[in-house]
Amino acid sequence: MRSMMPSRLCSFVSLVCAVFCKPPTYGQTPGVQVERLTGLADPLNDDWTTEKHWTHSKHQLGSLADWLKSGTDSNQLQTIVIADASATALRPENLERKRLAGRSSIARYRRSGATERSQRVGQALHTLVSPIREKGRSLRLEFKVVGLPAAAQDQWTTIVRYEAFSQADPGVIEQTAEWSVDWVKGESEDHPLIHGIDLLWFEEATRDRLMFQDCTRGVIRDGWDETLQFGADFWYGKIDAVGEITFFGHNGIAIGDVNGDGLEDLYVAMSTGLPNKLFVRQADGTVRDTAEQAGVAWLDDTKGVLFADMDNDGDQDLLCAIGPTIVLCKNDGTGRFDRFVSMKAPEAASFYSLCAADFDLDGDLDIYGVRYVHVRYGLSVPMPFHDANNGPPNHLLRNDGDDRYLDVTEETGLNVNNTRFSTACAWQDYDNDGDPDLYVTNDFGRSNLYRNDGGKFVDVAAQVGAEVQAAGMGVAWSDFDLDGDFDLYQSNMFSAAGNRIAYQPRFKAEAAPEIRREVQGHSLGNALLRNEGNGTFRDFSEQAGVRMGRWAWGSKFVDINNDGYDDIMVPNGFLTNDRKDDL
Repeated sequence: MRSMMPSRLCSFVSLVCAVFCKPPTYGQTPGVQVERLTGLADPLNDDWTTEKHWTHSKHQLGSLADWLKSGTDSNQLQTIVIADASATALRPENLERKRLAGRSSIARYRRSGATERSQRVGQALHTLVSPIREKGRSLRLEFKVVGLPAAAQDQWTTIVRYEAFSQADPGVIEQTAEWSVDWVKGESEDHPLIHGIDLLWFEEATRDRLMFQDCTRGVIRDGWDETLQFGADFWYGKIDAVGEITFFGHNGIAIGDVNGDGLEDLYVAMSTGLPNKLFVRQADGTVRDTAEQAGVAWLDDTKGVLFADMDNDGDQDLLCAIGPTIVLCKNDGTGRFDRFVSMKAPEAASFYSLCAADFDLDGDLDIYGVRYVHVRYGLSVPMPFHDANNGPPNHLLRNDGDDRYLDVTEETGLNVNNTRFSTACAWQDYDNDGDPDLYVTNDFGRSNLYRNDGGKFVDVAAQVGAEVQAAGMGVAWSDFDLDGDFDLYQSNMFSAAGNRIAYQPRFKAEAAPEIRREVQGHSLGNALLRNEGNGTFRDFSEQAGVRMGRWAWGSKFVDINNDGYDDIMVPNGFLTNDRKDDL
């Protein structure tokens, strides 16, 4: 997706490099200060040598990717690698092979890197790509610099992530690795050469056929129109505002059986001015949009949506987060919604995500809604950037029956640590004491784990090891290790720029070590917290290999290959403007 607006990436790099790393310039007008910072967005205009090295290395890695995809032109390789450059084996022999159980037919290979540079770089590269370039396969291959320690002017080292995906009818191969790449200055500053490569780790997965096929148009025959054909950025500025105007696409989906026929249906929330969709499953596997007939084709910007039986009558009601209002749409049992209950927050901030559970164990579902910004994205500035506490409050609405809902946020203890930039929430009884506990992910700072003690909540995230301090976007619970208790996965935003910059000695050198660690964690990536069974959690992200999820959003556990173990699905991506290389 592209936009004429600057991406959050630019905001992050500007804040990290300019705000955290440079002393303020006093006596300047705001316009002059903004102009100065804008000029520094180009690394070549700044005085960070490492970011200049990154710029030039990235260009050469792009040329290396082109060479790997195109063939064996030795003359082209000489413009990227010095003549005597050596490497460890980049695709090790005797790979540890594991065929995953279930119907997926996935074979997985994993190996840590070798310790000696025993090959020429060209030879190591040929061995690496030989299985993915054969048989006329289509090939996607790219590099990303994810680390760059402080370095001298004429030589430096980059930590590089390598990813390749090759497809041929019917099989697929995917390679992922991390390298330590040594560089030396070439004939010109902007044309460095690779001096050597060390493999840090390597993984290869193969499958004899594709696991998923895009069947969107085959399923959505009645209801497919231009509102689905184009993304949110296409409609920005083209339609009248009925609510918050946005091109970010922060709109949810919900799955549930609305008409009681045993088939799950799909509700799709849409941006301002575009009607929401209710896709009802048909016997032949297709879906039909019934939102208008059902009374839920809202034109207002709708973010979080949820199906739940809120009145215990046996059918799925629909909850919609529309601006500062949670709208309960009452199902008449046939998939039509003929009664609506509005629950409006006292402030204008929009609700972003909803979750429901019977927190007080009185036999009906209660609603928790999280909110993100006071006004709108870009105007509500998190302070401080890495540990913000100036966001709008979230709300717990207790179900008192007869469509009456009472805000009990304060009296239940949920108003503690309740001014953060919240994005998602999920209920689960993590301590196995019989009542649901609540986890809240927050952007720009610390997450919350509210333990339910008989209907009263205590934020225990820090004391039990569940306080993830990052750019939190999504949360999912599952017993991924099948030990009888629920574990937690929080999706965050991984930033290669943040990982390059925030770990250099120069970065925020005057700050206390704990502050540096907190800021560094903001760009680290996703977190998998394993429940230890004693009320505490341990970060299992690195061991499980689930840290890197790119610019991640919501996450879901689902057993996609029917082997009895939950896998993790993580959607990712963001606005890139004219640059697509650093997300």
